[in-house]
Amino acid sequence: MPRHISILFPGQGSQYIGMLDDLPTELVESFRSLALEALSFDIIDLIKNGNEEDLNKTSITQPAILLTSFIYFKHLQNSINFKADLMCGHSLGEYSALVASNSIALGDALKLVYQRGLLMEKSLEGSMYAILNTDIDIINEFCMKVRDDKNMIVSTANINSPKQIVIAGENKAVETVVSDLKNNGYKKCIKLNVAVASHCKLMEKASNEFKNLIDKVEINFPECNIIHNTTASEANNISNLRQNLVSHLINPVLWSQSMNYINSLNGIVIECGPGKVLTGLAKSNGIKNIYTSSSENFFYDIKSALWQRKTYLYLEHQGALENQWRSILLKAISM
Repeated sequence: MPRHISILFPGQGSQYIGMLDDLPTELVESFRSLALEALSFDIIDLIKNGNEEDLNKTSITQPAILLTSFIYFKHLQNSINFKADLMCGHSLGEYSALVASNSIALGDALKLVYQRGLLMEKSLEGSMYAILNTDIDIINEFCMKVRDDKNMIVSTANINSPKQIVIAGENKAVETVVSDLKNNGYKKCIKLNVAVASHCKLMEKASNEFKNLIDKVEINFPECNIIHNTTASEANNISNLRQNLVSHLINPVLWSQSMNYINSLNGIVIECGPGKVLTGLAKSNGIKNIYTSSSENFFYDIKSALWQRKTYLYLEHQGALENQWRSILLKAISM
């Protein structure tokens, strides 16, 4: 029976026009002035009524997903009495986890990811591919060959599941790796529709400049355990947390390893935010008790799961008390 409750927050690629439409209007509107003050433009109006070209700009996508995911989280909090044991965000989603755990104020986080997006947009041009059904050692071998032979940037960027690895780097380098993979029988390579190539050394300059920005932001230790997705381990102090957010831009996302850790807890897992990307990845990493906040029957399903969990924990506690009293009585009788 599940004990822990883990919350997953999506990253870039989950955005779409109208992704706030299924949330209560009053709740969404309560964040408009804060978001407007933080960003100096009406991002809620852009999410509701804008066009995909604008929304897909990295500097717009990042605060848009962060805000939407956090409003989903507040809606979840307002609707269900629960406390999360652990939070984890995919790439950009880590900022949503930090805001939800009261580590970074929402206004500060919106400014930060907007500036982060601008820095990423100024980085060297690159591309990303998802490689399916191919062992990571094989992918790393082909990437290393191109790096060594052609002195170009290409590397593993996201380890999403054992069957889905994303590579990133310079356009020519990435295309060469993909061509080599296909020539060797690894045919399932899908180019991602992204404006920048993140989680690789093309982001080195952006990462260095981002450090100056993040050093100025107040960060508190999270009230809930946070799994850093570039280390697949829990945050242990604020200094490491800051450093992980800086290196986050150039290091690969260890999502599969993070999901293995969460799966080992045998708990309830909730994808909190727009879309269902992380639900699919969770299932491909062996997680069964996954619930999607944007799905139609979410609240019915999650309330049922939480009630079963609460009942089990209560009965377990009662059983422990009975065993404790039985032990005391037997000890008293034997005296």
